[in-house]
Amino acid sequence: MTSRIDAPVTQDKLFVWVIHRLAERFENHAILKGGMVLRLLDSTRHTNDLDYVFVPYSSKKDVRTLLVEALEDLEGAQIEVTMHSRMVQVDLSLDGVSVALEASVARSCASSPMTTGAFARSVGQPAQIVRIMDLGISLAHKLGAWNERRLLRDLYDVYFLWTHAGARPTMEVLASRLAKVESRLPKLRNVKSMSFANLAQALQEAANAIDANAIDREMGGLLPVEDLAGLAPRIRSAVVSAAQALRSAGGDER
Repeated sequence: MTSRIDAPVTQDKLFVWVIHRLAERFENHAILKGGMVLRLLDSTRHTNDLDYVFVPYSSKKDVRTLLVEALEDLEGAQIEVTMHSRMVQVDLSLDGVSVALEASVARSCASSPMTTGAFARSVGQPAQIVRIMDLGISLAHKLGAWNERRLLRDLYDVYFLWTHAGARPTMEVLASRLAKVESRLPKLRNVKSMSFANLAQALQEAANAIDANAIDREMGGLLPVEDLAGLAPRIRSAVVSAAQALRSAGGDER
């Protein structure tokens, strides 16, 4: 059965349609992660794509076929699929509006239920229950991602998960990320692994460098202007707390 999105089509309408469609089609096997999870937690940070992990799959090719079948239900949509080494990228366009979806696969992934709530209602749709990645695992991956690319937006995500969602990193997942560092940054290109203490020191240095100018420069296009004021000390506080937690956990490293 085909479905439609009422005009005018917006990116948020497309986001909600895709999130709900995949929840209906895959049920508990489609696990949302990344920036859209923060949107569902009432963050105002803009995101351009949807990130999913599909379980319990072992082949990206299986997910590719099923994804296309699910998204083809949207009347008038154009779908482009690209296979990458670690994920499938699907670009969905309708009436000149596009969203990107990145899908990886795993045999298992801890998750929890989450309502699409206010986000869905903001585009005139009833809320639905979807699955999101466990927040402790999400925070561990976010710390690992920041370590490899050193972007302030990742530290904003750390702050939001730490402060607003009460998440704490799943240390086993973070240790796995640090055991195999893969960074394109010149200063990290030759770094193959790191300890919790190494990451804690890097986070402390990054926290010390966060000021209003950095916030305006790197977060200005991602958050409403009214949300930028006073953001630097809030991010700094959360990042320092995360660094302290890592130093404490470092006592368990061997």
